[in-house]
Amino acid sequence: MKFPPLHFGTVVERQKRFKLLVDFGDHLEWAYLPNPGRLRELIYPGAPVWLKPVHSVKRKLAYEAVLGYDSVLVCLYAALANKLFLESLDLLGLGGNVQVLKEVSLGHSRLDFSVDGRLVEVKSVTLVQDGLGLFPDAPTKRGTKHLYELADKGEGLVVFVVQRCDAEAVTFHSAMDEDFASAMKWAKKKGVSFKAVNCIVTKEEIRPWREIPVLFPQD
Repeated sequence: MKFPPLHFGTVVERQKRFKLLVDFGDHLEWAYLPNPGRLRELIYPGAPVWLKPVHSVKRKLAYEAVLGYDSVLVCLYAALANKLFLESLDLLGLGGNVQVLKEVSLGHSRLDFSVDGRLVEVKSVTLVQDGLGLFPDAPTKRGTKHLYELADKGEGLVVFVVQRCDAEAVTFHSAMDEDFASAMKWAKKKGVSFKAVNCIVTKEEIRPWREIPVLFPQD
């Protein structure tokens, strides 16, 4: 997935999760941050950030953050995870002549995909510590609810898309959200599967790289 030409800046401050005040060198400007995570390792005063201009009269902010840096480049655009999952079907052993449906109902919720009738929920991961991708980066009641709904069905797949290259595996972030960790363990016990993929990120593109394991405490 290609990026448009990006503009470099440094973070001055973050406001209400989705707004960044960015120093472009010759002026300050507010930008949209398309990620609800806490991003403490990526978004802080002085942190480098790469942004794309937004040309739309419907948007109040003229820039949107795309990349941050935490020893490696990290894609900040959480919504790209779904597109990257679709690019990862072969990599994850889900490819071939398959039927993919988007926004599939389950109970009172909507999950991201159905792949040949198998429900799939996709999660974007940006936090990596010592080679281990951690999810979530902020408490997620919605994510926990989806896991229990898949567990009640007794099947399905959760895919973690790590939008950086340095994760060797993924696991739940118990210190951030114990409820999600418990739901993930329960879902696995009830028959839900878990997969993960990391990505190569440059200033020009992001692309799925390789499948990596999803770890549980007993692994």
